[in-house]
Amino acid sequence: MQGFLSSMVFATMLSIGFGPIALIILRQSIACGFRGALPGALGAAVADAVFAAVAFYGLQTIKEFWLANNRLLTWVAIAYLFYLGGITFAKHTAVAQVKTTAGFIPVFLLTLMNPLTIVAISSYVIASGTLFEGLGLYLSLAGFLVGSFLGQILYALGGSLIRTALIDNPDLDVINRISGGLLIGFAVWQCARVLSGG
Repeated sequence: MQGFLSSMVFATMLSIGFGPIALIILRQSIACGFRGALPGALGAAVADAVFAAVAFYGLQTIKEFWLANNRLLTWVAIAYLFYLGGITFAKHTAVAQVKTTAGFIPVFLLTLMNPLTIVAISSYVIASGTLFEGLGLYLSLAGFLVGSFLGQILYALGGSLIRTALIDNPDLDVINRISGGLLIGFAVWQCARVLSGG
């Protein structure tokens, strides 16, 4: 049970760091309500659990693939953030259109394109010094899934509160300009980080 709790706490702290995934889930919740943000939140949580499974099982080949292709995956993620930021900023979006950019699959794939996540999770596994096997392994994986989902739920709840404050009639054009600008800003920041070798 200790493995479950420690993994859950770590995954929650890892997932509440504000970034493009959090912004996507926040925007989805503002536009579509709390339930509309749940598929994206689950997609991010499942992707984190996949990374945790790779780290726990010690699948060296897969870890090496992610780490060896760090730059390529980062550029793919940057390109997607530019694309998503651009279409979000430019469109007069109906609520139905928001759902297509923040569902389970897009958020899951965008989360998987962040090789730094597996580094963070692998570091946790090494630092914990725990031998993950048997029931303890599955409890730790469940902890990662639950913890990551809880972290994403905080953004979904925040967006839902903002939606309520906007009297359930949010101005999607303003939200799109802010969200699109922030997504492009994340992409520019990541681009600068990669080009500087950071």
